[in-house]
Amino acid sequence: MNARAETRPIGLVKGMSFEDYHAVEAFSATGMRLLARSPWHFKNRIPVVPTRPMLNGSLAHCAILEPDAMAQRYIVVPDDAPKRPTEAQWAAKKSNESSMAAKEWWTAFGEEAAGKVIVRAEDYAVTRAQLAAVAADPEIAGYLASGYSEASVFWIDEATGVYCKARPDWVHEIDERRVVLMDLKSTQDESPEGFGRTTARMGYHRQAAHYTAGFEKVTGLKVERFVFAAVSSALPVLAVPLLLPEDFAEQGRDEVRELLALYARCQKSGVWPSYGTGCLEMAIPAYANRSNEVEVAYVD
Repeated sequence: MNARAETRPIGLVKGMSFEDYHAVEAFSATGMRLLARSPWHFKNRIPVVPTRPMLNGSLAHCAILEPDAMAQRYIVVPDDAPKRPTEAQWAAKKSNESSMAAKEWWTAFGEEAAGKVIVRAEDYAVTRAQLAAVAADPEIAGYLASGYSEASVFWIDEATGVYCKARPDWVHEIDERRVVLMDLKSTQDESPEGFGRTTARMGYHRQAAHYTAGFEKVTGLKVERFVFAAVSSALPVLAVPLLLPEDFAEQGRDEVRELLALYARCQKSGVWPSYGTGCLEMAIPAYANRSNEVEVAYVD
């Protein structure tokens, strides 16, 4: 299905490109994270310019979940490639022999790489380590042994009438009635504690709730568990399967319901407020507030 031709698809759509999925205007986990900051930030969102960590995360995502697409999307700079010329060297009217050779090499490589993302050798070394780490973890490898990737899910939330979308990284079918949804996350800290902090900051608990609700609605299947495959973004690389604590998973479900209702109200009213009006009182973190400390009196 081409999402640009069908602007409001409904149900589970396999084989849709990320570009077509992204073109569908619907409430998503990414939009939810902005709305959780404030409706104003959601309304005034701008396209994100991918950073190097984001690009490397996309590379790992493709290598692990869509290996057949690697050759069409990426090209790796060979280890023996000459140093890329600087802007001044490219602009120079006269170049020494080594600079001329480097410019010729990179010109030819650029033609070969047309339409593909150029990957530095050191970044691809991390990707190879990520592939090995995923294969070495029996839980993650077991899920990836069967299933499918990049299915797009579209549905209408019954409580609010909001049109929603989600795109699980991997669907592992347990049996005819149950599945596991797995989301791959390239992260600086894959430990349960470190990734827990990242989850709270990035709202991954809401993502899990949103994806689970949508997938169950459109397929009628039970999502037995939502697994985060947290993989180190730098050497040495470790892959760890992680689950949300049940109380935080429930909080994610509550927050999704609240944000859907907020989104529906803002859509209806056309008002997208920020944090409030007038002078607002700052929220000081508990660790910095001395008033929370217990005073101890000493008697001589």
